[in-house]
Amino acid sequence: MKPRFPNQLKMLMAVVGSTGFIIAAQAGEISPLSLQTRSSLASIWTSPTFTGDWSLRTRLADEGITFNVQYAAEVWSNVTGGESTGTVYTGLMSLQGNVDLQKLVGWQGASVSTRWYWLTGQDISAKHVGNIFTVSTIAGLPTLRSNELWFQQNFLNDRLSIRVGQLAADSQFDLSTYSVVFLNGTFSWSSYLSTNIPNGGPGYPMGAPGVQVALTPLNWLTYQGAVFQGNVFAQNVNRHGFRWDLNASNGYFSIHELNFRMNQGAESSGLPGTFKIGGWFDTAPDPDASNTQPWNYGLYFIVDQMLYRVPQPGPAPAVSNNRRQTAAPSQTDKGLGIFTHIGLAPRNSSVINFYVDGGLNYKGLIPTRDNDVLGVGFAYGHLNNNPQGNDGSSNPGYEMVFEATYQIVLTPWLSFQPDLQYVMQPSSTDIPNALVLGAHATISF
Repeated sequence: MKPRFPNQLKMLMAVVGSTGFIIAAQAGEISPLSLQTRSSLASIWTSPTFTGDWSLRTRLADEGITFNVQYAAEVWSNVTGGESTGTVYTGLMSLQGNVDLQKLVGWQGASVSTRWYWLTGQDISAKHVGNIFTVSTIAGLPTLRSNELWFQQNFLNDRLSIRVGQLAADSQFDLSTYSVVFLNGTFSWSSYLSTNIPNGGPGYPMGAPGVQVALTPLNWLTYQGAVFQGNVFAQNVNRHGFRWDLNASNGYFSIHELNFRMNQGAESSGLPGTFKIGGWFDTAPDPDASNTQPWNYGLYFIVDQMLYRVPQPGPAPAVSNNRRQTAAPSQTDKGLGIFTHIGLAPRNSSVINFYVDGGLNYKGLIPTRDNDVLGVGFAYGHLNNNPQGNDGSSNPGYEMVFEATYQIVLTPWLSFQPDLQYVMQPSSTDIPNALVLGAHATISF
């Protein structure tokens, strides 16, 4: 009997099978093709989306209406340890639409945006590993879900903005430039937030009604803050994202952040870096935590710093006849970067009261692979409750994960990413340490 595969798994296998062909073609290792065929392939490879630039899309963009459809497919296998060994498929289709009301109707500084998710497949952490730091950043309850639906008005030449509607906090807060390449969920909406807010708070895949304000008084400084519905409800209760309930009994979640930027300009000769300090407050903490107070709060710090920049090829800046130096070649983003998150919360009202992660990534390590990214990272979370093992002994009160990943950007619209994760002390229990192997592919239409 022939084995059966889900349609999504067949799609991922097809992407994997084409990866070698595309890389070889880009490297010129495939036999010469006709001029027309080469031209057609070149157009496909350089297009920002798989479907290319077609007339209706262009006309809508000229009127201020843009949209994007992206599909992400993952296969994960827990090869040893965890609650059980096994393999799962995880899929996510994202649908994004944006309307620039200034272009469309002349409303200066106004815009509307929406994002929807169609989640499929299974969560390897829930099914086989049994850990807190979710292995897949796209895993969730299979359903069609509204994540964001908001209106924004900008003022003061876009230095001040107010956004209102259904918002996702993880699209604006707790973001690290260098950690986004990793596939473990704790490197996006960090576990010091998701474990200490009811049902994970307004982070992927959930959104919640809220209001957000952002102010940039100086080019190197931005303040942003937001208030959300405190309890977003469990995914199987709020299945499609419209369980809006602003009753005070559900509490309110508020988060604020200061962003400091260094050496960000194209003319800057220094290495760019970003430092963020944030704080959050929630009036409806997780009932499963050992609470002795009716609210919860926390602080966090994020650092992104480029350590080494690959020299930009090209002539050195020339000096003109009037002794003024001409412009130097634009800076490249290829090179080595480092990041870290640190999160703190009260012991008496939090699941995780101390969290730290960090890692390195290198963009363009392999010659001719300028957009590929190699990343290695770790995350550690201290759990307040120390569960008892089967023998009655107290387990270490922490969970850790190590991840190594390599993102291969095949075209602007197609990427493939093998990944390895090693999970230590899953959920701080006597579940054996787990080794998880996986692959992630993304295609933009």
